[in-house]
Amino acid sequence: SNDKYIHSTVENRIYSYWEKNNLFKPKKNKKKFSIVIPPPNVTGSLHMGHALNNSIQDLLIRYYRMNNYETLWQPGTDHAGIATQALVEKKLGNEGIKKSDLGREKFIKKVWEWKNEYGEIIINQLKKLGCSCDWSRNAFTMDDNLSSSVTKVFVELYNKNLIYKSKKLVNWDTVLKTAISDLEVDQREVNSKLFYIKYPIYGTNNFITIATTRPETMLADTAVAVNPKDKRYKNIVGKDVILPISGRKIKIIKDNYADPTQGTGAVKITPAHDFNDYDAGSRNKLDIINIFTESGKINKNAPEEYVGLDRFEARKKILIELSNKGLLAKEENIKNKVPYGDRSNSIIEPFLTEQWFADAKKLSTKAKKIVKKKKINFFPNNWSKTYFQWMNNIEPWCISRQLWWGHQIPAWYGPDKKIFVANSYKDAKKSAKKHYKKDVELIRDPDVLDTWFSSGLWPFATLGWPTKNYYLKKFYPTTVLVTGFDIIFFWVARMIMFGMNFMNKEPFKDIYVHALVRDEKGQKMSKSKGNVIDPLELIENYSADALRFTLLSMASPGRDLKLSEDRVKGYRNFLNKL
Repeated sequence: SNDKYIHSTVENRIYSYWEKNNLFKPKKNKKKFSIVIPPPNVTGSLHMGHALNNSIQDLLIRYYRMNNYETLWQPGTDHAGIATQALVEKKLGNEGIKKSDLGREKFIKKVWEWKNEYGEIIINQLKKLGCSCDWSRNAFTMDDNLSSSVTKVFVELYNKNLIYKSKKLVNWDTVLKTAISDLEVDQREVNSKLFYIKYPIYGTNNFITIATTRPETMLADTAVAVNPKDKRYKNIVGKDVILPISGRKIKIIKDNYADPTQGTGAVKITPAHDFNDYDAGSRNKLDIINIFTESGKINKNAPEEYVGLDRFEARKKILIELSNKGLLAKEENIKNKVPYGDRSNSIIEPFLTEQWFADAKKLSTKAKKIVKKKKINFFPNNWSKTYFQWMNNIEPWCISRQLWWGHQIPAWYGPDKKIFVANSYKDAKKSAKKHYKKDVELIRDPDVLDTWFSSGLWPFATLGWPTKNYYLKKFYPTTVLVTGFDIIFFWVARMIMFGMNFMNKEPFKDIYVHALVRDEKGQKMSKSKGNVIDPLELIENYSADALRFTLLSMASPGRDLKLSEDRVKGYRNFLNKL
């Protein structure tokens, strides 16, 4: 019979009718309801997490729209600094073009070309899912108005001393050659080896033994520390040891960081390559020696035969040399946590560089108060614990990235390296002329801002801030944010910080936190496991309605969804009956 419901023709026909008639635009009313979309990466393709996240938002938006609220669902995409640059670099690599051959301006032009060709893919997929966003307002974090809001925020925070430049240890990605924030570091438990190494005590035949999982960093040791209460080492505190291989003399010092119950109770201190050692180094005024290049190779501060070796090659060579000299006491197999970069999948090195930081502690004060006062509520409520736990222990936020794609930092340097932060090159020139009493050459800082800096402004920048306009007045604060729990710190906390500091108002009243979509066995979907269910295939086979209905029927707060194709099939049959 020909009365069979063919979803593909029906859904496409209905959606284009909605779009043509502008049915997703807000209609004037006293009562209002608004949501900003968590902007998907412009490089992205619709996955099951997006499907759940946007089905929930669409359900809310349609319900309030049907109830005559003035309703805005603000859409847009994120420029995804690292991901996009890596993707375009790879694409150019396949054509035999290197980023360095093009230079910055031409490379950025290539990224824009890529964006104009492929950047709408995820938007069109959201339309296939039936999302009723006001597409006439579609935003992109690198658009002119969003970029100018980023500059304004940077300049104002800099002028309030809430943004500063500092030489600090950061998480360094040796593949992408950029700093990344703590949040982009994935601590993975792996099988490792612990190496016990004998350091000869100068002028004696004795040794002090230390244990380390990263022997290559010993080339940068500047002390050995023991605990002041450790009786075993009382007599040798203050003596020198000869650092094996490097041959430098370093001191045995007292510091509480050395734990008598761990390893041998004596620890090597490498201030340039370990966060705890850096603190110990500052307390004890130790030298800081960096032995790595940006790509994780050994630099000129090490003995000649090591210079230019990759860090893991150097490790092998050091172990052989120690073994030959009889200084390798023993090896132990252990399990420990090793930091990986979540984008490059390579081991992260603590690395000493000059970076820009935001004073997250000061920025978080109002952001904590507003959640305490219940002006913002988490659903389920237990996520507020996670929020406070992170906010109460917040560290300075490293906001600079050594990339080309992104918002370039609005800072220029004079001939004597004096910094001029300004809204434009013209303004920087003016300030410089005033300072030097003449025209000088200014060089712009090459770094770009962390992507989460710009997406932190999303709820007000997408509504047109800093320009005063109807949308900003009407729809800020937005009503609700719908998000996965995995970006509470990355994104949610930052939107609250920026909203409180620039709008003096919370960016949303409620935060609805949904769970993960897993496979039917409850396992996380991953390409390597081969258990990824593609929402677009389900839409094609069973309809967008069936997929949305399935996800929504399973989405009880806080519980992971175990999705199977059979469920979608079952709900398709149910919907066909309706």
